[in-house]
Amino acid sequence: MTIDPKFLGHASNIAHKRRRASTDAQHAVVDHVNQQYEQLLSALSWAKPETGWLEAPVAALNAYTDTIKAIEKSDKFFNWRGDFASSLLPEFLFRVVLARLEGLDVLPLFSRKDSIVDITLNSYREGGWTVRKKNQDLCIGLRTDTIVDEKLSRTFVVPLIAIEAKTNIDINKLNGLDFSADRLKRTFPAAKYYLVTETLDFSLSKNYSGSIDEIFVLRKQMRSVSRRTKAPYCSDVFEEFAEDVAHCMLRADVSGGHVYDRLKGGKLINV
Repeated sequence: MTIDPKFLGHASNIAHKRRRASTDAQHAVVDHVNQQYEQLLSALSWAKPETGWLEAPVAALNAYTDTIKAIEKSDKFFNWRGDFASSLLPEFLFRVVLARLEGLDVLPLFSRKDSIVDITLNSYREGGWTVRKKNQDLCIGLRTDTIVDEKLSRTFVVPLIAIEAKTNIDINKLNGLDFSADRLKRTFPAAKYYLVTETLDFSLSKNYSGSIDEIFVLRKQMRSVSRRTKAPYCSDVFEEFAEDVAHCMLRADVSGGHVYDRLKGGKLINV
């Protein structure tokens, strides 16, 4: 499957830094980063999806992440405000999902920027639809659809899974993301909403999440602990994430069949 460059945000960031580099020192740092990035890509030789299949790729991810985090701290050309290091995780998740689904008889569609998350019919005299869009780290679906909004025809990926990737989630972020999940499901009730984060910064006893389907904590750490000693990314969490995505996509890709066929199992909805 040919990868659309718009899903490779980190690679695009490296290219952008190369275009902006104006001194020999900046070009040297960009060349070093690009060399390390190429080493990461060469390590992404995906094994069969069995226990441990992501150990080597995640080990390479840990090594590269440490490299670019150190560069962000020491070189103002790669200042963290440019979201350079933070663009790596969404790209890696995209690569993991693509690798997991390529071996299945499922042809996923992806969107990222300007993903449609809410569609409502307005009540004004002119009529028409109100379409709300949001930049998702990754949105996955199986088909596209088209809607006419203000006389413009918009074709979009119908979301089955929306994914947000964060460095850390505190209770305020959680509440905001839960609102986003709720809004998505008003229009697309079958959609799943996954959060992927490095660390957590809220008490599990105060988890007010109602519409978020799962939160994957990649370092298995609270933020307070990671500030002292940061744990590496855990490959088994990436594997759980990939399997949840695959399971959701497979279920959605199989028709439940006629009601008479469903009666054989005694269940009508979650077949």
